[in-house]
Amino acid sequence: MIGVAANTTDLRMAEEFFELFKTPWEVAVPGRKYRVVLSTNGCLENIEADVLLVYGSEEARTDRQAGIPVAQADGTVDVDWNGSTFPIYGRVAVFDAGVNACVLTWKGKTLSYSYRAGNRVVQRIGYDLFAEIGTLLTDGQPPSNASIPTLELHIALLRHLLLESNVSFVEIPPRPDGYEFICCLTHDVDFFGIRRHKFDRTLAGFVIRASIGTLIDFLRGRRPLSEAARNWMALASLPLVFLGLAADFWHPFDDYARTEDGRQSTFFLVPFKNRPGVAPDHTIKSARAVRYDVSEIKEDVKRVAARASEVAVHGIDAWRDANTGTAEMRQVIALTGAKTAGVRMHWLYFDRDSARRLEAAGFDYDSTCGYNEAVGYRAGTSQVFRLPGTEQLMELPLSIMDSALFFHDRMDLDRKDASQQCGRILANARRFCGTVVINWHDRSLVPERQWGGFYQQLLDEVGAGDRAWFATGGQAVDWFRWRRSIRFTARSAQTLSITAAGRPSVVPAALLSVHRPRHGASASTDAIRFDGREPVELAL
Repeated sequence: MIGVAANTTDLRMAEEFFELFKTPWEVAVPGRKYRVVLSTNGCLENIEADVLLVYGSEEARTDRQAGIPVAQADGTVDVDWNGSTFPIYGRVAVFDAGVNACVLTWKGKTLSYSYRAGNRVVQRIGYDLFAEIGTLLTDGQPPSNASIPTLELHIALLRHLLLESNVSFVEIPPRPDGYEFICCLTHDVDFFGIRRHKFDRTLAGFVIRASIGTLIDFLRGRRPLSEAARNWMALASLPLVFLGLAADFWHPFDDYARTEDGRQSTFFLVPFKNRPGVAPDHTIKSARAVRYDVSEIKEDVKRVAARASEVAVHGIDAWRDANTGTAEMRQVIALTGAKTAGVRMHWLYFDRDSARRLEAAGFDYDSTCGYNEAVGYRAGTSQVFRLPGTEQLMELPLSIMDSALFFHDRMDLDRKDASQQCGRILANARRFCGTVVINWHDRSLVPERQWGGFYQQLLDEVGAGDRAWFATGGQAVDWFRWRRSIRFTARSAQTLSITAAGRPSVVPAALLSVHRPRHGASASTDAIRFDGREPVELAL
């Protein structure tokens, strides 16, 4: 059990941090003996611990005791640790630690040190841990740092410090038993049928991209001849489509069912047509309105639900008004019979109060936390987390989006570079676990975008070795909610009892990772399957 000494204002972020690094902890009780105490407030009076982990950017009593001079630098700074580089967004402490061992550096300067005081080991880390977690979960990372799983590296650093200090501890990794990570296939449905777009901006864009744009892409080597021919054939058939003499090629539900080969996916549907909503700058952008109403495609929606895929809400104004959010959700769940739904905002609109509004509207979870212009980790993590200021609403962060990868005014990648970007995200998923949430838009498999070949390649890479659990967004959130229900109760100084709420039948079991030090050797880790049916008594 880790004792945590922190200011009251930091405890909410400490709670969320230890749901992500799922390991036993409690607010440090003065006079109680702990194997490990993690302090972020410098108040160590009457705190007994064999290992003291002191985080903070201000000079601490431990610095004065060790005789280590402290300087400061304001963020953002990029720190190096164990072969990784990640940003610290707030102030950091820089130590003149001499020959003392350090693990964290910035431009060759020392941001950490350790020393022994009697029988106590002190590990000093020069940044404000819970303030950093608050920044990540509230403000998020700029697109320039999108590729860095910063929050996961904070967790990895703390795990390293515990192992280095020869501490026995248990954690529950953010992955189901038997899998390396969770993958959610999601689709924002912004269009449904090209026939709905007569003489509008969308149709004009299609004509230009399917003709001249396709020719340019072909000549640049960014589109094979087979795809170019398909676009030109679709363009030539357009008059017949509008006359009802040829099939409308913007009906992607069946295409996704074939491509995903029985895997369940989540479709985010816009509830009302011709409603652009209000932008964060209070303007109304007519291009944001869609031309279909979810009630007009109810038979298609029912077929999607019959395949056990999930139907969720692609919100218009739910991010800015709870009553509107309730109306948008009811419009969609009226077709499915569900009691609630997940939501992802159209154009990823969001502000600091949106989470509270979505919770008040009754949504089950949100999946807006991502980038329009990048792929990666807006919150520094791919784990499902609780949004600050809410009690129940969970965030399923968005990892990879097709339009971010390929649009000319965004990353504008060719398929080789896009594959490398996605490969790094998958490598991080295998290292840190969590989720990979892919958003492939409704038009991505059909003319004129035709990103289906890349999508199939991405699915093959994710599914290699059957080590990813393909889940709907709702199922992934349910698994993380169940993981959060797991409780650790100290039965004695060396024994823990581990219990959980009832596990939903559609989600897999979890895993207990038990780390035990070996004197003179590296730590060993035992893996124990945990399904929550019976308590587990664990001796550490």
